[in-house]
Amino acid sequence: MSTKAAATAQRPSALPRWRLRAIAFVLVLAQGGASAAVFTVVNVDDGGPGSLRQAILDADAAGGSNTIAFAIPGSGPHAIAVASALPAITGSLIVDGYTQPGSVPTTHAPDQGGLDAQLMVEIVGNGSNGFAIEGSQATLTVQGLAMHGFGDAIVGNGGGPGASHLALYGNFIGTQIDGSALPGVGNSGSAVRCGFSSAQIGGTSPWQRNLLSGNGGAGVLTNGPVVIEGNLIGTDAGGTIPIPNGTANNWGGIIVGSRTGVRIGGADVAMRNVISGNRPLGIGVWASLGSGGPVGSFEIKGNFVGSDWSGQRPLPNGWAEPASAQFGGGIQVQGGDGSALVIGGFGDGEANLVAFNTGAGIFAAGNNAGEAFDSRANLVHHNRGVGRANIDIGAPGPTPNDAGDADTGSNAVQNAPEIIAASQQGNELTVTYRVDSTTTASAYPLRIDIHADVAGGAGAWLTQDSYPAQSALQPRTITLLVPVGASAIPFVATATDAAGHTSELSPAFDVIFEDGLE
Repeated sequence: MSTKAAATAQRPSALPRWRLRAIAFVLVLAQGGASAAVFTVVNVDDGGPGSLRQAILDADAAGGSNTIAFAIPGSGPHAIAVASALPAITGSLIVDGYTQPGSVPTTHAPDQGGLDAQLMVEIVGNGSNGFAIEGSQATLTVQGLAMHGFGDAIVGNGGGPGASHLALYGNFIGTQIDGSALPGVGNSGSAVRCGFSSAQIGGTSPWQRNLLSGNGGAGVLTNGPVVIEGNLIGTDAGGTIPIPNGTANNWGGIIVGSRTGVRIGGADVAMRNVISGNRPLGIGVWASLGSGGPVGSFEIKGNFVGSDWSGQRPLPNGWAEPASAQFGGGIQVQGGDGSALVIGGFGDGEANLVAFNTGAGIFAAGNNAGEAFDSRANLVHHNRGVGRANIDIGAPGPTPNDAGDADTGSNAVQNAPEIIAASQQGNELTVTYRVDSTTTASAYPLRIDIHADVAGGAGAWLTQDSYPAQSALQPRTITLLVPVGASAIPFVATATDAAGHTSELSPAFDVIFEDGLE
């Protein structure tokens, strides 16, 4: 082993707290292997002693758990251009761009703004794939790097399920090193193609947040268990300007094949992803990419899909052309066996904001009986699908209720509630409604969710009722509590059957102008 390749990076004697935490995190991950060597990159060459390529080869040869650090002389940033595919990673490896002197991690949490990291190492590809693991036991952690010019920048195990694992923290993948757009596509494929490897993409500490934007494929493409949290996907580093993923193959921000072991976002604001500006989808859950089958542990919670980091300004996913709106939008469910994917939740912070998309907000890809989702408390408004649909099942565009709910298709084309009358006194909302669904057509009881109206879409979730089988097809009058101080009229409502099939939104009750214009 060469002295240069084996030398550890020189670090100041007094390290910032974030770097101490990052180093401790690296050391914890590296423990337990046959060895724990550090191979240091000291130049920008594409081969030979001190290069990135040689460090990967040396780490593979050493076996066990190893780290690649960076100590390239000069003020930086430093660009390493590779002329061919990098060597496959066969062991357990951490590639730590944060070790390069001058690197500064992001300090902003998701509710404080975009990413303010200053990265010092940029890896530029030649169209081949970037870092790729090989084998069912290999693991790879990449942090603190900018990457572009590749096919797929980070590649997991494509050979089938195993113990392989990917982790990404604090990277800019598909953009320039400052987080702005490149003149062309960043990577022709996806930022991260997990394959069947499990993956942790981002985290709840600010320094762990990634920028995954400007890729021709997806920001994240996965067939295995995955946690995606804290990232910007489809925007610039500031979280205010679109840099779309999906421009080469019409995928978008996140494409998920697995229907179990998936968490995108979470109830804690630190887990929030901003998934916006992508073409044509924010999130696609495509059973055709994975095994399909019943839904297991699956969560999409607390994300902003279609807005900037603040949730206030539009940054739509979808197609700009109105004729193509039905093919894009916020969250799409494609294929499946009828098992409903839960999107959102009724706990604090669990609802997603799905707004401003050029396409429906939450929708099924076709009128396929296997496509099913249970929308819980999500704020779904100002989306511009066919007929301005916010939640869309059945054929594209609003689907009228049918007698007895006999029609079939995605989400069983569940009929929406018909609001007959409503009044509010203090924090009590009295509603008379009915659902035109027989006990044969829908699994009872039905959950009725009432949301504040926002331009004909779903704003804040207010309250819910259970519509029992004995009330099927009949008007039901109920007084429900709403949050103190909330104006519950006008409102919209959905019906969700006991199998988790959510209807489209009811027409807004007591609204004349759905665009909020008087």
